[in-house]
Amino acid sequence: MGRAALDPLITLSVVACEPLLWCIAAGTNPTSSGVNSASVEISAGGRAGWARVVAPELDDATLTAASCWASGCLLGGSDPTGTLLEIVNPKRRVAAIKSATLPGLGVAALSCPAAGRCLALVTTSVDTAVFKSTTSGSAWQQLTTLPAALSTATSLSCATPLACVAVGTGPTGAEAARTSDGGQSWSLASRPRGLQVFSAVSCGPSWCMATARLHDGRTELMQSRNRGASWAHFATSIDRPGAVACVTATTCVAVGSGPRGGAITSDVRPHHERVLTVEYVPDPLIAVACASATRCAGITQASTVSIEL
Repeated sequence: MGRAALDPLITLSVVACEPLLWCIAAGTNPTSSGVNSASVEISAGGRAGWARVVAPELDDATLTAASCWASGCLLGGSDPTGTLLEIVNPKRRVAAIKSATLPGLGVAALSCPAAGRCLALVTTSVDTAVFKSTTSGSAWQQLTTLPAALSTATSLSCATPLACVAVGTGPTGAEAARTSDGGQSWSLASRPRGLQVFSAVSCGPSWCMATARLHDGRTELMQSRNRGASWAHFATSIDRPGAVACVTATTCVAVGSGPRGGAITSDVRPHHERVLTVEYVPDPLIAVACASATRCAGITQASTVSIEL
């Protein structure tokens, strides 16, 4: 079920959930300054009844990444000075700009698979740098850069602090890469031809799902059964899949758009799809995250969506 976002002047762009606890949705209005420049909303487990988080103004900023652990969430993006990091305390409903700065143009993706342990992909003028934090984002260490073929990252998913998959694009089209040592080294995945960019990825212990755009503008759902080492097309009833979230080792949620607006499916490997009924969601869903095996939260640019599996 969809509900209008709390601030109609804000365009929502990211959503993330703490395990079994809170979900946050956030966005900015880059043309505004002051009270309407940014918004962070919070919900217990992604249920209906979202509430405001006291957050700082983000003038001329864009939020592009979010991730949560058991007691907090980290938002990432860019502003006129470069990278932007904001930490959210869901229990207290407050957010604050992180004083730690990352060199680069912006935070493309975040994944925090353990308490305070996060990996960040940071866009530079020539490549994507990989940074690690063990202090909830207050200090960062650069580990390496992604392979040159994956020069522009769009999404990151870490099933554990060691096992992560990054996706995006490069000189020859869509690319995916994985690491088994916490981001120190990365190996490119094999994938079908004809893909322009991977736009989102989510992984469980061994099964990953992603969304990809083809050169003709169509989007497709992709799957990997070997922790991101290789990818194949995954049939779905969603006309334009836009985001994914893996809930358990065998089940993922895919969201996007269909003939009647927002569309959601629950996908169980290898090829079993359950279409969920969607109410009051006339726009495409652009992001999704899960707080438990039965409850997820999605967003459109103007609304939050509570999802029950």
